[in-house]
Amino acid sequence: MASHALYIATGSAPFSGQFQEMLDMLLTGAAFGQPTTLWLTRDCLAQLTLAPSDNLPQLPDFGVRCVTDAPAPQSPMPLERLAPDALLSLRNECDQILVF
Repeated sequence: MASHALYIATGSAPFSGQFQEMLDMLLTGAAFGQPTTLWLTRDCLAQLTLAPSDNLPQLPDFGVRCVTDAPAPQSPMPLERLAPDALLSLRNECDQILVF
């Protein structure tokens, strides 16, 4: 069974090269069948509403589960809103956690 990867996108630099690299890694892993979840934090969502990424809407097409703990009325893709305890469980269940 493939390991489950959790990417946590903080609001620190959603327009940086590091953020783009994270998206590339995420899409590559998902394209090869790695179970992948992207957690967009409140700060990241706030930054993305200012200038959305072109790659984010593609994520669900690659099988990436996109979650948040905040309401996202202007999100560029469907987001699953999870309660804090569900996010903690998700984090504990993942084999690999990458924070950007």
